[in-house]
Amino acid sequence: MDSILHQTVIMPMIKKAPSKGAAIAGLVMAFWAGFFFISCPGPNDYVNAGQLIHIGSGADLAKIGVEASHPLSGNYLLENDITLADWLPIGDEAFPFSGIFDGNGRTITLNSFAIVALSGKSHLGIFGYVRGASARASIKNMTIVSSLNATSVSESGQAIGLVAGYAETAEIENITLSGSFAFESGRTIYAGGVAGLIVRGALIKNCSSSLRMDISPGIGNQLLSDIQPYNYVGGFVGMFRDGAGIEHCHNSGNVTTDNLANAADGQVFVGGITGGSWHGFNTAYQGFIRDSSSSGNISGRAQGSWTYAGGIAGTIVGGSDNSLANTTRIERCFASGTVSVAGTYSRWLYVGGITGYLYYGALVSQSYFDGTVIADKATDYVGGIAGYSSQVAGNHSRIEDCWSAGTVQGFGNAGGIVGQTQINTYVRRSYSRAVVVVTNVAGPLGVGGIAGSDVSDLADALTACVALNPSISAPGEENIGRISGIMEAGVRSNNHAWQGMSVRVGGREIEIDPKGHDTHHGADLAEQLPPQAFYIGLGWDFTNVWKMDPEGYPILRWQ
Repeated sequence: MDSILHQTVIMPMIKKAPSKGAAIAGLVMAFWAGFFFISCPGPNDYVNAGQLIHIGSGADLAKIGVEASHPLSGNYLLENDITLADWLPIGDEAFPFSGIFDGNGRTITLNSFAIVALSGKSHLGIFGYVRGASARASIKNMTIVSSLNATSVSESGQAIGLVAGYAETAEIENITLSGSFAFESGRTIYAGGVAGLIVRGALIKNCSSSLRMDISPGIGNQLLSDIQPYNYVGGFVGMFRDGAGIEHCHNSGNVTTDNLANAADGQVFVGGITGGSWHGFNTAYQGFIRDSSSSGNISGRAQGSWTYAGGIAGTIVGGSDNSLANTTRIERCFASGTVSVAGTYSRWLYVGGITGYLYYGALVSQSYFDGTVIADKATDYVGGIAGYSSQVAGNHSRIEDCWSAGTVQGFGNAGGIVGQTQINTYVRRSYSRAVVVVTNVAGPLGVGGIAGSDVSDLADALTACVALNPSISAPGEENIGRISGIMEAGVRSNNHAWQGMSVRVGGREIEIDPKGHDTHHGADLAEQLPPQAFYIGLGWDFTNVWKMDPEGYPILRWQ
């Protein structure tokens, strides 16, 4: 029915007993009422009943929240492919979109935002601000082709996504992204292919993207007053917090975040799925990323103190040992491609195949990376799964049941699984077959087949791990080990390393000593492809978590 709105008036039932004539008239009325409802659209087509409103053009879409016939709480169906230029986002913080928008498998081409939006709107997207009321808002079932190339002149920070700038108590699903997304601002921004910022009750699921993202953020005037002015950029979500979730999302596009041109300072968090969760000294649950992947190249550069980059997330923060449901986590995810912070000006670099940094009780489990991780300056923490795993007493950050392959290249620090573990952290039941190398001729901070540096003070801080790396190498002799370059404080146990691994310092092989399951070189493993029984003996779960692949390596059962 295109955008034509249909209404009907239903006569109230009369409780008084009808006369004979009235009864006959009632029968006639009932006949015509029945005919009316059989021949006309069903109740989903009636605005008064809160149901379907058809969107046939960009002009129709622009009516949402503007005309009374198109309320922000409405139920919408897109009937045609449409193109949007000079677009003014639907909904804002005072008047959010709270309804349902079904894209019906159609395509929206987004070319540009209106200048007034770039200069004065805090939340940019086809929908600016989405927040459900008594039920979740819903946006679903469409393809977005973007050629967006915008420069913001806003004096405040902004959240920007192609679907929504901000989402709360909302579900965004079955979205396909393609094209390019370039955005530049002198202020702090949260930018994601789907949404810039998602919070409590928001779920992004079943989305795919080949979108090329080139984001150039600045510093200061952050959008959220309770956090530091950091920039978050991800293939699907800029930042997630307060229990928001991302699941079954798959990215093949490159994501580049670079604030070198726009700020003399500024921190960057970038990931193939999300920039990450809210980052701070806090054990509170922020949300989850699960059953998702990224194969694009991820790059982060900044001029401030920190750059964080991960194949899945720049960072994840917060959790509890006693409750998985209350732990910020990455589960059953994988990444490939190149994850790099090469060229950054930051003082501290955190880069990992899955996440740059896990913090204050967060968890990475049943995930893997097969690609290249790169950092090229000090002070760097570089790992095949995580760059850095850090701490709080009683809420232990954990890496469990993970594996890595490819190349892990650091400047002064690199590990096949993790660059450095801090106190109160665990690494368990994981293995690496990555080439690990550091390039600093002044000597490495630490380089190892599993961990560059392991300084956790916990019992069994690093346990049941296996280094199958073909080689680890450094220019200088300090702090190199088949399991970990540095081991301090805690107790390590049940760790093994392939005895055929090449351990080279300054281009020459070095003697492996001391050996043993609790040493930084691990116990000798004669075979690079030990049988399943070997791993079971270490306590690995081959019923629910692991299986053997045809090449003889353990892989995750969900693969």
